[in-house]
Amino acid sequence: MGKTCCCILACIVILLLQMSYYCLAIKYSTTLETDKSALLALKSRITSDPENTLAKSWTNSSSVCSWIGVTCGLRHNRVTALNISYMGLSGTIPPQLGNLSFLVSLDFSFNFFGGVLPQQLSFLHKLKFISFRANTLSGEIPPWLGLLTKLEHLSLRNNSFTGSIPSSLSNVTNLQLVDFAYNSLQGFIPQELGRLHNLQTVSMIYNHLSGPIPSSIYNLSALKAMSFTGNELSGSLPSDLCTHLPLVRGIYLSLNKMSGEIPSNLSECSQLRDVSLSYNSFNGQIPKQIGELKFLQILYLGGNSLNGVIPSEIGNLQNLAQLAIEQNQITGTIPRSIFNISSLQVLALYDNQLSGNIPKDIRNLTKLKLLGFSQNNLTGSLPREIGKMYELDTLKLEFNNFTGFIPLEFFNMSNLRILGLSANSLSGSLPTNLDHGLPALEQLYLYRNYFTGVIPDSITNCSKLRILGLSYNNFTGFVPHFLGNLRILERLAFAENNLRTESTSSELSFITSLTNCRSLNLLDIGNNPLGGIIPASIGNLSASLQDLFASNCKIKGIVPAEISNLTNLVKLSLSRNELSGNIPHTVSHLRKLQGLDLHNNNLIGSIPEGICDLQNLVVLSLSQNKFFGRIPECLGNITSLRYLYLNSNMLSSIIPSSVWRLKDLLHLNLFLNSLSGFIPLEIGNLVSATSIDLSNNHLSQSIPSTIGNLNSLIDFSLAHNLLEGSIPESVGKMISLVTIDLSYNNLSGSIPKTFEALQHLDYFNVSFNALKGEIPTGGPFVNFTIESFKGNEAQCGIPRFNLPPCDHNVSKHKSRMKK
Repeated sequence: MGKTCCCILACIVILLLQMSYYCLAIKYSTTLETDKSALLALKSRITSDPENTLAKSWTNSSSVCSWIGVTCGLRHNRVTALNISYMGLSGTIPPQLGNLSFLVSLDFSFNFFGGVLPQQLSFLHKLKFISFRANTLSGEIPPWLGLLTKLEHLSLRNNSFTGSIPSSLSNVTNLQLVDFAYNSLQGFIPQELGRLHNLQTVSMIYNHLSGPIPSSIYNLSALKAMSFTGNELSGSLPSDLCTHLPLVRGIYLSLNKMSGEIPSNLSECSQLRDVSLSYNSFNGQIPKQIGELKFLQILYLGGNSLNGVIPSEIGNLQNLAQLAIEQNQITGTIPRSIFNISSLQVLALYDNQLSGNIPKDIRNLTKLKLLGFSQNNLTGSLPREIGKMYELDTLKLEFNNFTGFIPLEFFNMSNLRILGLSANSLSGSLPTNLDHGLPALEQLYLYRNYFTGVIPDSITNCSKLRILGLSYNNFTGFVPHFLGNLRILERLAFAENNLRTESTSSELSFITSLTNCRSLNLLDIGNNPLGGIIPASIGNLSASLQDLFASNCKIKGIVPAEISNLTNLVKLSLSRNELSGNIPHTVSHLRKLQGLDLHNNNLIGSIPEGICDLQNLVVLSLSQNKFFGRIPECLGNITSLRYLYLNSNMLSSIIPSSVWRLKDLLHLNLFLNSLSGFIPLEIGNLVSATSIDLSNNHLSQSIPSTIGNLNSLIDFSLAHNLLEGSIPESVGKMISLVTIDLSYNNLSGSIPKTFEALQHLDYFNVSFNALKGEIPTGGPFVNFTIESFKGNEAQCGIPRFNLPPCDHNVSKHKSRMKK
C-alpha cells in the first residue's frame, strides 16, 4: 500500500513538473515571438540590403536565435544582442525595437540608417552597449538616453546629429565610453558630465561645440582619453590640469580657439602617450617639464603662438615618434638632444624663426619618415647624412638660407616621395643619373635657387613623378624631349630659366611629347628664350589642364585654333611674346576660362565677340597689341569681369554703354586708343573700381558729377583727351583717391576746394588746361608744386606755386556791386 501511494505521489509530481515546463515553454515561446516581431519590423524598414543578408537569414522557417546578427541568452531564450554592423544596410529604425526587453548589446555600426532614434528604445533598460557609429542618423541626441542607467558604451560617431549634448547623460553613471565625434553638435559641453566617474573615453571631435571645457571634466580620475579636436572651444587649460587625471593617456584639443599657456604640470599626467594641442592660440613657452613624460609618443603643438626656444629636455622623450611644433614663433637653434630620439618618425618644425645649422647628428634619426624644416632661418650646407636616412618619405627644407650643392646622397633615397629644397641659395647642377636612386619620387621642388646646367634626360625615368618644379633657376640647354615619359605628371614648371627648344625644329616640340601626360593640370614655361611657334598639338594636351603659362618666351606665329580643345583651362597667359594674327574665334569654347592674358604681342584684327561667351572670365588683358575697331558691346555681359585691360591698341568708336554696368569691375584700362564720345553719368555705377585709366583718347564734353560715387577709386586718369567744362565738386567724395591726372584737356573754371578733403591724395595733375582762379592750399595741396598746375594761364595762388597772388578784394568789391 505504501509503495502504491509513493508511486501515485511520484506520478503526480512528474505530471505537475511537465505541466510547469509546458507553461514555461508557452511563456517563453510567446515572448520570443515578441522579439521576432520586433526584428521583422526592423527588416520591413530596410530599404537596401546589398548582400541580401537579412532577406536570406531572417525568415519564418528558421529560429530567431539562428538569424545572422542575433544572439539569444541561454537562461531565458531571449534576444540579448543584435549586431548588424558592416552590412551596408539602408533604412530607418522602427519603434518596435523597444520591445527587445532583454537586449544588452545593440550594434548598427557602419550602415546607412537614417531618420531619428525612436523614443521606444528608452525601454531597453538592460542595455550596456549601443553603437550607431557611421550611419546617417539625424535630429537631436535624445535626452531619454539618460534612462539607460546600465549603459557602459555609447557611440553615435559619424552621423548627422544636431543640437546640444543632453545633460541627462550624467545619470548614466556606468558609462565608460561616450563617442559623439563627427556630427554637427552645438552649444556648451554640459558641466554635469563631470558626474560620470567611470568614464574612460570621451570623444566629441569635429563638431561645433563652443565655450570652455567644463572644469568638472578635469576631475574624472578614470579618464584615459579626452578628445575635443575640431570644435570652437575657447578658454585656457587649468594650471592643475593633471592633478586629478592620473590615468589619462591622450589629450586631443587641436583645431579649437583655446588660449593661455600650456600648463607646466602636464608632466603629472605620467601615463600620457599623446598630446595634441595644435592650431589653437596657445602662447608662452613650451614647458620643459614635458621632457618628463617618458611614455609620450605624439606631441603636436603646431599652429599656435608659442615663443622662446625648444627645451632641450624634449630630448629625454625616448619613446617619441611624432614631434610637430610648426607655425609658431620659436627661436634659437634646434636642440642637439632632439637628434638622439632614435624613435622619431615625424619631425615638423617648419614656419618658425629657427636659426643655425642642421647638425650631423641627424643621422641618428634612422626611423624618420617626415622631416620638415621649411620657412625658417637655417643656414649652412645640407648635411649629407640626411641622404642616409633610408626610411625618409618626405623631406621639406624650403625657404631657408642653405647654400652649396645638393649632396649626392640625397639622390639615393629609395623611399623618398617628396623632396622640397626651393627658395634657398643652393647651386650646382643635377646629376645625370637622377633616376637610379629615387624610384619612389613623386614631388620635386627646386625652384628659386641658383642651379645651373641642363635638366638631365634621366629625370624622365622617375616614372612616379607627379610634380616637377624647377622655376627661377639658371638651367640652360634644351627642354628635355622625353618629358612625355612622365605619364602621370600633374604639374610641370620650369619658368624663369634660360631654356631653349632644339634648333632643328621651328615648333615648341616638347609640347607634343607632353601630350602623353594625361593628368597634366599645370604647365608653366614662361620667361625662357624658347623661340619657335606653338604646335597644333597643343590641343592634344591633357583634358585636365587648367593653367597654361607661356609669357615672355619669344614665341612667334599664331595662336592655334586647336588651343580651344583645352576646355578645362582656367588661366591662359601667352603675354609678352611675338604672336601675330587674330585671336581664333574658337576661343569661345574655353567656357571655364577665368584669366586670358595676351598682352604685349602683335595680334591684329577686331576683338572677337566669342570672348563674350567666357562667362567666368575675371581677367581679360589684350593690351599692347594692334587690335582695331569697336570694343564689343557684349563685354558688359561678363558680370564676373574684374580686370579689363584693352589699352595701347587702335580701338575706335565709343566706349560701349554696357561697360558702365560692370558694377564689380576693379580695373578699367582703355588708355592709348582712339576712343571717342563722352563719359556718361553711368560711370558712377563702377562703385567697386580702384583704377580707371581712359587717358590718351578722344573723349569730349564734361566730366560727369557722378564720379563722386567712386569712393573706392585709388587711381584715376583722364589725361590727354578733349574734355571741357569744370571739374565736378563731387571729387571731394572720392575719399580713397591717391592719384588723379586730368592734364592736357580743355577744362575750365577753378580747382574745387573739395579736393582738400582727400587725405590720401599723393599725385595731382591738372596741367595744360584752361583753369583759373585760386589754387587750394589745404589738405594734400601742401605737398604739391607748380608742376601739378602749369599751363593754366589764369590761375593764382600762394608764392610757393610761383603764381600771381589772388586779389580777394576784387572779388569782394564785385560781390558788393551785385548787391
